[in-house]
Amino acid sequence: MGKLPFFKRTPVRIALLTLSFIIIGVVGLIPLVIVLFMAQTLFIRILIAASGIIWAIMTIFFISFKSDYSTMWKRWRHERRHTRMKHGFEKYPEYMALRQKYPLSIRRFEQHNRHRSHPLSEKEMVKKAMEVSEEEWAAREEFRNESQGEKGVQKEVHSHI
Repeated sequence: MGKLPFFKRTPVRIALLTLSFIIIGVVGLIPLVIVLFMAQTLFIRILIAASGIIWAIMTIFFISFKSDYSTMWKRWRHERRHTRMKHGFEKYPEYMALRQKYPLSIRRFEQHNRHRSHPLSEKEMVKKAMEVSEEEWAAREEFRNESQGEKGVQKEVHSHI
């Protein structure tokens, strides 16, 4: 997995979109500033000012909807957490060996411990994983493999229907 090009990276895209929202907001306020110096009736001035503000709000909403702006923020938080956890686990070679040997069960173990009401730190997860016997990890891995096999069979059955 290579590095993404600079403008495809999630934080860069978030920064560019946020900057564009600020620029659109400023452009939308220009009619409001112009209206302050106009010698028109109040109705016309309100109409011009409101059109600029409404245009800015609708444009920002449309761009954020089309670009999945909120999803980008979630993805970025996930990427940061994943990177931090990966570097945290690399300090423990015995845990990394477990990850290599039992990838499905360790991934499920990490997922379970990340989604608790009080998530465990990497150090606590490693300590807890090391307390589990090798036979238990093997049994969990076998169960995960069987479970994945059943899901694959179910997908095939549903795709033929």
